[in-house]
Amino acid sequence: MIRIMILDDDEMYLKKEKDITEQYFAEKNVDCTVTTYQNVEWFLLGLNEEKFDMYILDIRMPGENGIEAAREIRRFYPDPIIMFITNFVDYAIEAYEVNTYRYIPKECLKEKLPQAYDALLPGIMEKEERYYIINKRNEVEKLAYSDIFYMKKEGKYVIFVHRRGEVKIRASLSTVEKELNSKEFIISDRGYLANIQHVMKMKGRDLYMRDGNIITVGRERFKGVREAILNYWGV
Repeated sequence: MIRIMILDDDEMYLKKEKDITEQYFAEKNVDCTVTTYQNVEWFLLGLNEEKFDMYILDIRMPGENGIEAAREIRRFYPDPIIMFITNFVDYAIEAYEVNTYRYIPKECLKEKLPQAYDALLPGIMEKEERYYIINKRNEVEKLAYSDIFYMKKEGKYVIFVHRRGEVKIRASLSTVEKELNSKEFIISDRGYLANIQHVMKMKGRDLYMRDGNIITVGRERFKGVREAILNYWGV
């Protein structure tokens, strides 16, 4: 399932963008949900509650503009695709400062938006979200891998620290690592399993995580952790 969010204060264009998007993915037989907003402030209020695979933003809107919305998206989520659709080309340089995939003039929507989807679809399908299932006696919950900051060991339990808070399960850290089966999760110390997606900085043996916490890497793991992070960052 591909999740797309479209933000445009112009109701006519918002409907057009939504219709083109839904028609494109229906013709490709790809499951897709499209969520729309006409107001930047309303969108930002729920930004940390739901992550989308792709954000399609108008640039010039009342109040905060699309560039500012994109900066907030990047503050929470480094990897989703951001595209700008607008009539104003004077924002192009700023748009690319927030790692924008494409900049589409509104008068070319019908032609250019499907072309952008054609280029993006293979990568999106390959990188579809994965989930870890928390299965407790009276509760079942699924956590998106991209929402998990890190896990920490506490006695016979593992605590998942994620965007919405924390959840504890009875398991070993090594068991959780095997179940996740992802190179993006690395054991940084005996008591921590960190998600590389959310490492903002590595200083000495300290990992500065997106949620503001710091995880110290064990001496024997330092070299491997550093190499894994640099490889993920493409350095």
